[in-house]
Amino acid sequence: MAARRILIFGAGVIGSIYGGLLALGGSEVTLLARGRRLEELRRDGLRLQRTDVTGASMTSLLKPSVRVIDHLDAEEVYDYVFVCLRAEQVMSALPLLASNRSKTFVFMVNNARGYDLWEEVLGKGRVLPAFPGAGGEIREGVVCYGLTKKMVQPTVLGEIRGERSVRMKKLRKLLDGAGFATEIRRDMDAWQKTHLALVCPLACALYLDGGDNRTLARNTTVLTLAAKALKETLAFIRQSGIGIRPKRFGLIRFVPVWMIRAVLACLFDSRWAETFVLGHSLNARGEMEHLTQELLTLAEQRGFDLPVLRQLTPSRFGH
Repeated sequence: MAARRILIFGAGVIGSIYGGLLALGGSEVTLLARGRRLEELRRDGLRLQRTDVTGASMTSLLKPSVRVIDHLDAEEVYDYVFVCLRAEQVMSALPLLASNRSKTFVFMVNNARGYDLWEEVLGKGRVLPAFPGAGGEIREGVVCYGLTKKMVQPTVLGEIRGERSVRMKKLRKLLDGAGFATEIRRDMDAWQKTHLALVCPLACALYLDGGDNRTLARNTTVLTLAAKALKETLAFIRQSGIGIRPKRFGLIRFVPVWMIRAVLACLFDSRWAETFVLGHSLNARGEMEHLTQELLTLAEQRGFDLPVLRQLTPSRFGH
């Protein structure tokens, strides 16, 4: 495949992982960064190191060759623009993105409101929803990262209207070549809403307990609320007509609360949770609170109440 011109709009953990591995895979990658991260990249370059769930290094230090910029040139066209922002930052960034002439903007971010507002600003056909299959943290300027397995959480992408487009197939091939496990979904909106129904209760439980996954694993009161909230949010996704995707997650609605609680205790009492749950939940608390509020609002708009989820949320952002 010919080298692709890629812009990563947002050079945090996710943007750095995708930009770095795509660059190592042969793409021409540009990172748009701001503030301290911009200074860091200009001084030291992009540095990556893959780690396992224990935090141990799996590779030597990787130094992909990327270009670093601090503003978006309206006339510079890229094959794909990866939007790697937090959910609450997207709306304010849309006018700037719309000024650029690139045709495909890959939004590596979740939302409960759907894609109408994004298309309204960017234009129909320019939005390609996706979700990352990676996680990690930045330690002294080095992005220490892990890639999730396909059976757990691949990089998911899909056209808004479900078609199997040429651009999406090319993008999947590009990501596969860079080492990412990928999955194409025809029902991306339902998939993302189901994902929120799963992760919002877990993040809120973590905050309610105080922000430590190990203590949460022993807090039966909060874990019970989280288990009940999972059943509640998934019931809403199904009964509202959105549809649970993948369908297998619908089975959680029939699992006893005590059994879900036991599974959550094991999940949170693990290094996996520290790598793929704790870091993001704490570093992006504003995003998770924003997404939880969006989910509560969506339920209210469709005539549903989510009292257990509201009980899990801090009063300052709950209803």
